[in-house]
Amino acid sequence: MKTFYEEQQFNQPWLKILFFFILLVSFLPLIILINQEEFDTNSEEFWLLLITNTLLVFLFLFLIRVLKLKIKIDTLGIHYAFYPFRNSLKTILWCEIKSCEVVSYSPIGDYGGWGYRISLKKGRALNVKGNKGIKIELLSGKKLLLGTQKPIEAQEAIANFKK
Repeated sequence: MKTFYEEQQFNQPWLKILFFFILLVSFLPLIILINQEEFDTNSEEFWLLLITNTLLVFLFLFLIRVLKLKIKIDTLGIHYAFYPFRNSLKTILWCEIKSCEVVSYSPIGDYGGWGYRISLKKGRALNVKGNKGIKIELLSGKKLLLGTQKPIEAQEAIANFKK
């Protein structure tokens, strides 16, 4: 069997709506201030508000565009990275894995949402979208869930490579 590879990004439609809402909320005070007759666009408050809002909006947009989850399953083990926090793939060798399976889960109920999440009971989760994931329990007792949009292919790769 060939190597399983998946790359996911935050590109859900609701994120675009959230971005528009953040843009609106960020710049609405500026629009209101500018429309006041006595408001001076040369004032420090105006420029401070404009620069701060612009930076926050672009930071949010940058993070949404850059965050990326990569998963690779091969004969060596399971490799993953959550860019930009980890630039190189981290490898979990098959001999370090106690159990591994594709599961359905509740991102909000089990881990408190999407992204890089930590649960005291369930361990870490790296997920971008959806409710399917590769649940890994290590011999050390640590737990990790990697979200996947290709659950069938991931399960086939796990069954094929884990011996």
